[in-house]
Amino acid sequence: MKSFWNAIRDSLHHAPTLVLATLCSVGVAFLWGSNIGALYPVVEMTLNGESIQSWLEKGASASSAELTRIESELAVLKQPNQNQQTEIKRLERLASQAARNRDTKQYLVKLADKVLPRDAFQTICWIMGLLMVSTLIKHALMLTNEMLIGHVSTSIVRDLRMRVFDSALAMDRKTFQAHGTSGLLSAITVAADGLTNGLIQLFGAAIREPLRIASCLIMASFINWRLLLLSLVLAPLLVALVVFFNRRIRRVASSILGRNAGFHEVLLEALSNVFTVQAFTMEEHERERFRQCTKDMKRIQLKMIFWTGFGKPFTELIGVAMVAITVCAGAYLVVNKQTHLFFLRVCDSPMSVTDLLIFFGLLIGASDPLRKLSGVSVMIYQGVVSSELLYGILNAKPVLPEPENPKRLIGRHHQLSLKEVGFQYHPNQPVLQDVSLEIPFGRTIAFLGSNGSGKSTLIQLLCRYYDPITGSIELDDVNLKDLALHDIRQRITLVSQSTELFNRSVFENIQYGTPNATREDVEIAARLAHAHDFITQSLPDGYETNVGQAGQKLSGGQRQRIALARAILRKPEILILDESTSQIDMASELQIRETLQAMKGQMTILIITHREALIALADEVYTMHHGVLIPTQSESWRAEHKAA
Repeated sequence: MKSFWNAIRDSLHHAPTLVLATLCSVGVAFLWGSNIGALYPVVEMTLNGESIQSWLEKGASASSAELTRIESELAVLKQPNQNQQTEIKRLERLASQAARNRDTKQYLVKLADKVLPRDAFQTICWIMGLLMVSTLIKHALMLTNEMLIGHVSTSIVRDLRMRVFDSALAMDRKTFQAHGTSGLLSAITVAADGLTNGLIQLFGAAIREPLRIASCLIMASFINWRLLLLSLVLAPLLVALVVFFNRRIRRVASSILGRNAGFHEVLLEALSNVFTVQAFTMEEHERERFRQCTKDMKRIQLKMIFWTGFGKPFTELIGVAMVAITVCAGAYLVVNKQTHLFFLRVCDSPMSVTDLLIFFGLLIGASDPLRKLSGVSVMIYQGVVSSELLYGILNAKPVLPEPENPKRLIGRHHQLSLKEVGFQYHPNQPVLQDVSLEIPFGRTIAFLGSNGSGKSTLIQLLCRYYDPITGSIELDDVNLKDLALHDIRQRITLVSQSTELFNRSVFENIQYGTPNATREDVEIAARLAHAHDFITQSLPDGYETNVGQAGQKLSGGQRQRIALARAILRKPEILILDESTSQIDMASELQIRETLQAMKGQMTILIITHREALIALADEVYTMHHGVLIPTQSESWRAEHKAA
């Protein structure tokens, strides 16, 4: 619930809009009760054939007669031999009330004469016309209310989506892997939609519907407040049932969000790896996973439908019971012209048929928004559950915190230092052990080693995707932890084996990371990566060819050359090549080696590869063995390799 309060707190930025929306809700509630109350004179005139004026005059005369009777009783009680102060005070209060009723009705008669005809039928038609106009105004206010609330809620959720997306982009690898792409996607889509609906209901119906109920109950209290209290005797039971069903619904809502994350996971895995699925003829297996996932979602959604639907008849039944109690009690009072129900005083004078009919109408008018509130609570609880997922992501503490006052390196760095670096993903399972290395700017270093030896982990630490458990990594004696992440990654460019391209043109993919690069700059970088020829000769639209999602329209080697061109265009201080030419043919790799040879000295180049064409570039060669860095003389390596 705390997270939902955070969302409400965020909405205070839109306080003027919410105030205006609330005023619209007040207007809707007032017109709702007034429209029902307007039937009172219509019923009176229909039954008695009177106009508004004659009806009001009749009421004023009755109030005058009542006032005269009370004054006579007071005159008797105020005789010297009488001593009934309590009764005198009661009669004085009734006299004051009768006088006010008389004066009010006399004033209303004068007002009605100015705007209403004396003919009863014409008056009914006039009231019905006014009722239609007020209904139009009510719906206009309701539409305005919904638009204002929609603006606030969608603005809040858009902001939350942007914050979650920003948070996801800034996440360290460990936190990102904990949530997963499917979990983040579920939060940004399903959870955000759930929170939107919850906020719309909270600021809209959760305010508007109780006000509509209140307007009807207030008007009913003017007719007979004691009978109104009698009709509310079952209200505590109604509240208890609503709380019971809402708890069940909240549990189901939590399950739905969890299943949605699993649904997105199955969907993304199968479609992102569709060629692998087809190559290993696992279509039926993935279909079965998807069937099971959607079956689970269906089961939980049916639970939601059941509890939501199961709660409505109980709520409505209690509402009908409340009206039924009132109908029986009111009918007894009207038919028998009584003021007491058993030993309880219900009214000061017997109720009329008109009073009873309008009282029933107001209770029924209150039951409609009461019925809607049961659905409102469901949506709000879904919003509560959704907010917990969203704010859980936003409030998660980063594993790689940014320094509060980051240090700055002026200009190009001179040396990259690894000092007794140790790292492990899991306790007691070291991946790197006491790795120390000094790399002056402009050197080219090659790292060899078997899979799992720690080469790629070392690269992850250099890019500060993780921090060392022990030791430190420094640029010019400044720990990477003391530098802003943006500063670190502006100086480093990584080209990995798993090339990541965007569903955009070749030009945009090469320009990515260097937005101010010109067409000429992009083409120069493509030539250096030996990608220009296949771009202009093999692709239908040259540099404007869309590469497809994850570059699926290109071969593996073509993707790697575009990624290399993107890295070259950026002109980094440190270029890291992690098996970046593994899918490139030998002739192209030799050409790329010539490009890298020309770039030596202009940047620090770190190479992870088993391809001799690139290892031959290295000034120094190191072998990773079980997390330990072992120096290997490049010349001796070449001699051993040649002999082999």
